[in-house]
Amino acid sequence: MKILLAEDNPMWLKVLETNTTAWGFQPVLATDGQEAIEEMGSQDAPRIAVLDWQMPETDGVEVCRRIKGDADRPYTYVVLLTCRDSKEDIVAGLDAGADDYLTKPVDLDVLKLRLNAARRIVEAIPPKGWSRPRVDGYEVKQVLGRGAFATVWEAVHVASGLPRALKILRVDLATEKVFERFAREIEVMKELDHPYLAKIYDSRIDNTIGYYSMDLIRGGTLYQYIREHQSSAVEIIRMVAQVCEGLQHAHDRGIVHRDMKLSNVMVTEEGVPKVVDFGLGKSMFVAPQEDPNQTLDGSVIGTPLFMSPEQARGEVHRIDQRSDIYSTAIILYLLLLKKHPHDISPQDRQQTIHAIASGPVCPPSEVKQNFNPELEKIVLKALHPSLEHRYQRADAFATDLYDFIQRRTKRGGKPANGESRDSGKPT
Repeated sequence: MKILLAEDNPMWLKVLETNTTAWGFQPVLATDGQEAIEEMGSQDAPRIAVLDWQMPETDGVEVCRRIKGDADRPYTYVVLLTCRDSKEDIVAGLDAGADDYLTKPVDLDVLKLRLNAARRIVEAIPPKGWSRPRVDGYEVKQVLGRGAFATVWEAVHVASGLPRALKILRVDLATEKVFERFAREIEVMKELDHPYLAKIYDSRIDNTIGYYSMDLIRGGTLYQYIREHQSSAVEIIRMVAQVCEGLQHAHDRGIVHRDMKLSNVMVTEEGVPKVVDFGLGKSMFVAPQEDPNQTLDGSVIGTPLFMSPEQARGEVHRIDQRSDIYSTAIILYLLLLKKHPHDISPQDRQQTIHAIASGPVCPPSEVKQNFNPELEKIVLKALHPSLEHRYQRADAFATDLYDFIQRRTKRGGKPANGESRDSGKPT
């Protein structure tokens, strides 16, 4: 997220720039009040501003007053950071509309906490006119979910009368990289047409709006569906096998998902899984643009809990369809055993990444003594730390899972609802 740093003291400006960058912000610098006003008047203006009081041209309080007095501006969080610490100064600053007032020298840990709180507030308050966005050709109903840069809405396609889900980009918050990822997600999903992948119908992206419409999936995420329906182990295995079939369709077209996780598998009310969110999707036929020499934490791609070892190590050039297979196997492991295969710390991102990058996988039988040895062999192959010894294709993983279900059925351990291998596969 962009943040304006308006400060005429070069030392303080450098301190603020260095630290806000480390905290995940994109600093925009101004050395006087007039520069600050011009930056805040740009089309893609920051939604957080840190202002010094005593600056040349125009002081920080006046800059704050102008920001807050602009009725056409989306909500902007303003912090006055100044040496002026009298009660009268604080009252004057807050009276000008400042959301926070800090005095120098400020504890950087405190400033980090305040700015992170400001970011959460800004992300939670959409810009003017976003209570219910208008999209040509659609009747927008209600919000289904919110992320930092996009919101998903239930809608009806007016011409057909069919229900759709609209994923709409928050253009006021989106950086150039977010725009690029959203455009790539649209491009990738247009290539896909499979029963176990969410289908995209139409899209638009420019400097005023970015959206695409896709299947409206009402059954919830894979985890929500399984919990609500108390799905059996066989039903879970079948749905994961179907997910693998959908992934194989993508892989055959040169597309790796790279962010497989529980929340990226939705399930219809009929129990059909659909893989969604190809925002990190990347063609296997195009040389990666990321720098493989970045630091471990800086180069990882995807969600830490579901990373493959090569993702966790930042080996971007080695990420391929087998990375998706590993992540899908983590999903299966979690659903069957309610435990992660690695010794991870959900509260510590770096420790989680390190554990997956170098730590061993805990065999399912050590978590649950009566875990089926045939199934354990399948799961451990999908979770093999070596790419060469892992499943090479997602459909091979799916086939072994279907075969396991079929063998179990023949032995009399009939799957729930009398399903066979073939009943779980697309026709």
